[in-house]
Amino acid sequence: MMYSAPDKKVERLTSVTTQLLLCPEVSVAALVIVLLLRKITYMQPEAKGPIFFAVVQHDAAIVALILFFYAAAAAAARWGNDGGIARPTLTTLSRLCMAACLLVVVLYVADVLIYHFFITRLYAGDVVTFSLEPRAALSLFIPTRRIISDHAAWKFVIAAVLILLLLRAFYVLLARPVRSPVRSRFLVAAAVPLAILSLVPVPGYVYTFTDKALYENFIERNHDFFVRNNFSDGFRTQILSAPPPVEACTAGRGRRLNVILLVVESLSAYQSRFFSGIEDWTPQLDKIATQETALTNFYANGWTTGGGLVSLLTRTFPFIPENSGFKNWGSPRLTDFLDARRSLPRTLSEEGYATEFVAAGDLKFLKTDTWLRTIGFQKLVSEDDPRFAGQKERGPFNCVPDRLLYDVALDELARMPVEKPYFMVVQTFWSHTPFIDPNGGGMHHAEPVIRDTDKQIGVFVERLRAAGFFQKGLLFITGDHRAMELFRKAEFEHFGALAVARIPAVIVTRAVELPRVIAQDFQQRDFGASIEALVGDRYCLGPQEGSFLSDPPIPPSCIMHARGDDRDLIFVKCGTAEGTVRAAGDATRFVSGAVPDETSIIQTINRTRVSPGSNPLHNVYRPQ
Repeated sequence: MMYSAPDKKVERLTSVTTQLLLCPEVSVAALVIVLLLRKITYMQPEAKGPIFFAVVQHDAAIVALILFFYAAAAAAARWGNDGGIARPTLTTLSRLCMAACLLVVVLYVADVLIYHFFITRLYAGDVVTFSLEPRAALSLFIPTRRIISDHAAWKFVIAAVLILLLLRAFYVLLARPVRSPVRSRFLVAAAVPLAILSLVPVPGYVYTFTDKALYENFIERNHDFFVRNNFSDGFRTQILSAPPPVEACTAGRGRRLNVILLVVESLSAYQSRFFSGIEDWTPQLDKIATQETALTNFYANGWTTGGGLVSLLTRTFPFIPENSGFKNWGSPRLTDFLDARRSLPRTLSEEGYATEFVAAGDLKFLKTDTWLRTIGFQKLVSEDDPRFAGQKERGPFNCVPDRLLYDVALDELARMPVEKPYFMVVQTFWSHTPFIDPNGGGMHHAEPVIRDTDKQIGVFVERLRAAGFFQKGLLFITGDHRAMELFRKAEFEHFGALAVARIPAVIVTRAVELPRVIAQDFQQRDFGASIEALVGDRYCLGPQEGSFLSDPPIPPSCIMHARGDDRDLIFVKCGTAEGTVRAAGDATRFVSGAVPDETSIIQTINRTRVSPGSNPLHNVYRPQ
């Protein structure tokens, strides 16, 4: 049978296409290009301006590194095939260079995926910290089995094929001698201008300083991560010997109410029509906000759950401590904030309160349980409680769905001693990524999960109301941090730079008169002082600290937020003025913007950071 000319063209085209698809170099190159474009798409909403050129320029160094290692591997493989004594050595060198090349590719992939899922960059310190928490890390992967099984089969097949192609490409490049389709000298010739491009200084007006955490490549990011931010001995002595900051003390309300703090995982302003006008995923919370007391300009002080808990419970900003257990090789942990002298549970315990922390998930993660006990909680309930045993399917951090958490929380409330007031923290976990349908369905996305989270909040409030809690109690609902989800441009158009910190806050009570709306700026750190102003006969406020439960509410002079994308940077907002501080040890300073009384802000940051856990001044001083 004779083939026609078109048939031969189709056959040749098919053959060429197959060869390209199976060519490992093509697979790897396609992966890097696709991730570069996705990276720009992910980051653009957070950027001050167009960042395409900035990302391409800085990632050019990564591409140059990949090409250099690949060229070295190909050259060593070619020389090794010429025979001679050096052949085994050159073959080994070739494979080492190829392993380095693929390692750079893997790190690039990880950097993009981590930003996609957690809105931060690939930091070596985080890798070390979380690699020591295998149980928690595994809990984030286990729910993905159900997510994958509930997706359409054709999507799974396509994803599986693409992954197999990439795995094959990596195997071929590592296991076989490199047969580069391009001569090594040409690869080096291509890498050199890319390296030069990455080093070209670009004027600041082309792209802004505040976008550095976005457009810098992962090597540059790690170079600045927790680097040179310790204090010199002389400077540390100066901080420790300085007189304590002046506090403003006044009479409190003296209302010894029962208090519940509901910390909702990833609850964010953008999810709420009431608090942002962007999404409409929280109709129950919005209804409660309109009927009760809403703090319409509320901010998280950190970007993680740990940062939120530190701020809410210890009247402390969650800034990177100068000395921590993982200073050189990892991120700070809650145990770096053990000596919190102003912790709310300890203060309330001393006032005769029963204190309890009820969580839906694993409190052993990052030694959270140790920290909670140290700061004054008398009882902890977590994922291993027998009342959760019937829930076989678990979410992130081995958590149970919110409805089961609230069942146990209400059971614990019923057991509280009647002769003393109580302070209870209820912490949800289920709305942490990866999102998994708590009702056994296939709706594994942010919106349906947040909608169910919102529904359960509404049910919890109604059950508290039916039990008569609000006649002698107060419920404060807020988030731990802005969700680790990709940003929306509308957030920055609506909230400005501190969109990264905007979370809802609602107060529900019938026991004390409060305004329907508290529109001044408040932050998580103000919660402790606010409760002390409510239940105590006297309370004191330090620098940059406020109270939204005093009469009238007293806003802090400034809001501060420890950034997650660049851990050395701290956003500062004082009224309408904004600025950014770089925590750099003795050289801690404002690097952009301008706000009133910058000296006081720098002093607060340094005093907070200096040796937490041993320095009595790392929190705001409280006179005896």
